[in-house]
Amino acid sequence: MTRKIIYTAILIALTVVSNRAQTPSPQPFPQMSPTPVNLETILTEAEKQTIIYRENFNSLLADETKTFEEFDKKGKPDDKRTVESNFLVYQSAKDSGKIFEYRNVVRVDGKTVGGDKRAEDFFEKVLKSTTADKELDRVRTESNRYDKGLDISGYTLNQAVSLAPNLRSVFDFKLLVSEIIEGNEVFVVEYRQNADSPDIAIGAGNENKAKINIEVGKDKNLNGRLRGKLWIDARTFQLWREESEVIVQPNVIRNPLTAQTNTFEYQKSDFGILVPKKIIVQSYFIKIKNKGEEVIHFPQIKATFEYTKFTKSGVDVKSGEVNSSKENQ
Repeated sequence: MTRKIIYTAILIALTVVSNRAQTPSPQPFPQMSPTPVNLETILTEAEKQTIIYRENFNSLLADETKTFEEFDKKGKPDDKRTVESNFLVYQSAKDSGKIFEYRNVVRVDGKTVGGDKRAEDFFEKVLKSTTADKELDRVRTESNRYDKGLDISGYTLNQAVSLAPNLRSVFDFKLLVSEIIEGNEVFVVEYRQNADSPDIAIGAGNENKAKINIEVGKDKNLNGRLRGKLWIDARTFQLWREESEVIVQPNVIRNPLTAQTNTFEYQKSDFGILVPKKIIVQSYFIKIKNKGEEVIHFPQIKATFEYTKFTKSGVDVKSGEVNSSKENQ
């Protein structure tokens, strides 16, 4: 099976293409022996759990609070917006192998918007889409309509792209220490990208509606790299936390610059997987002038996603009807 994983972020477009075999769903939170274990075993077992995560994340429902914070050149708060939504992992009606993030926005800065009628009308339009790509475009546009032109999506759908089989060879991994998260022993693994890969594309976002960009003059080679840490459960090999950083180092500068940082925190669920609890995306403005003699670099936008307990939804999209119900509450 070929899977294309797309992360659409504020500054960075990261596309990963991975070939992964189907893996049966596990019993809830399998108990595995933490010893003996080595780094390769940890990585291999954790990669299996990322597949199981995606397969079991379909049709889950939660309340999501999304907060955007903008900063000026001095790092002081400049603007803020809070968007509250009913979050649904929606399976494509055109391609059963694809899932999307759908957000039915209910409040913006405390004011009620939308409503059940709007959601019903929207799904009727989605069902008329002729392809899965057009379906995704409509879902994304509807979900992000209050996000000030920013497009931050896809972060809940996949985990730990550095573990994908086709990417493992371009990363160096190091087992650091073990820690305790919510009473569970976890392995802390560091990763650093060591080479380019055709499956990882890090590019500038000069067309972003919010005028966020990376300006490097005539030198368009950003020399982008990924690095970060994984917190992996010592018994189940599921992911409790990930911290990742995108760094760039155009040829005209000596030291790398942070373009984006991401933090993923997970929580237990009733579905045998750890599900998102909080996701933080911090983007930076970068502008390089005078052949590297002047560098402007500051944090510009911070987006925080927070989730309640996930439940299972029943969605019927046959015959142009959409019926949604919560289960396992």
